[in-house]
Amino acid sequence: MRKISLLIGVFGLMAMFASCNQKSNDYTVTGTLPDSSMDGKSMYILDVDKGVCVDTTVVEGDTYVFSGQVDTFIVAGISVDGKDPVIVFALENGNITISADGASNGTPLNEELTRATTALDDINTAYYEAAESFNGTREEWESQYENIWIPLFKNQVLECFQTHNDDVVGYVLTQFFDVLSVEEQLELMSTFGPWLSSTKRVSTTKATLEAQKATSAGQSFVDIKGTDINGNPVSLSDYVGKGNYVLVDMWASWCGPCKREIPNLANVYNLYKDKGLTVLGVYVWDELKNLAPAMEKEGITWPQIIDSNETATKLYGVTGIPCIILIGPDGTILDRTNMRGANMQPMVEKYMFGE
Repeated sequence: MRKISLLIGVFGLMAMFASCNQKSNDYTVTGTLPDSSMDGKSMYILDVDKGVCVDTTVVEGDTYVFSGQVDTFIVAGISVDGKDPVIVFALENGNITISADGASNGTPLNEELTRATTALDDINTAYYEAAESFNGTREEWESQYENIWIPLFKNQVLECFQTHNDDVVGYVLTQFFDVLSVEEQLELMSTFGPWLSSTKRVSTTKATLEAQKATSAGQSFVDIKGTDINGNPVSLSDYVGKGNYVLVDMWASWCGPCKREIPNLANVYNLYKDKGLTVLGVYVWDELKNLAPAMEKEGITWPQIIDSNETATKLYGVTGIPCIILIGPDGTILDRTNMRGANMQPMVEKYMFGE
């Protein structure tokens, strides 16, 4: 069963729908839905990467049919009545069938896409089955995860890219990149062909990876400019390189995991604020009006940089928050992967005191 989906915002879809035009018959996409609840609804084929509408039809019962023509293959998504999620497939000339579970077949790229995603889904299913039946310790399971399951995913992804480094299959498989290290991802992307390299998804991913590499442990910090809670200009460089260790927390008021880290940040702040540690918040992806109430509610007493232009997360290649980074007295980034939960205090102590 295809478990892969891409989500496209409804407002973006509305703009796409206005550009739909029926085309001459060189491809036929015939699909089945799980039930007939969408009977009479409009259905759209979208060019996922370019963000435009390619074709439209109307659902009849639990089936739909598109017909048209494309000059070359397209990373396509199907949306029913402008709602998410969309089924992802390769739109190319030929007879394409899409089953109720989202598997696409009938043309070469769709056969390969289904084969590749099924192989990864099989590994994923086996992984969860093994996790549910495992009776060992947490440390033993983490060892299995790192030494057995991650290599299985990684080898499967790398094998697929050997023959799909410039087509729709490779495009879809980029969402499995997180099983590879930053260096491995960048190395693999250097082998991509011209079409895949030029897609928005790959271009954006590459920029994020390069930012992550430039701000990884051992690299010098990259400055962040913004304002403080009173509207005054402030920069990360106002705090870093002043002889203190600086624990930077990129967070937002709506972020549950961010709020769960605040007690840990408060703990190390209270323990070591007089021993050479500065805690600094970088407020991202949120509205200014939410900051003061959130600080009061969560008991945050350390200073904040308000990143209203959303540059901080781009500079550091941040794709999810909280992102907590420890920077040394000379401005060198010490750690950005282990500074959460129960790890935070011992990691701070390790760098500050060698414990």
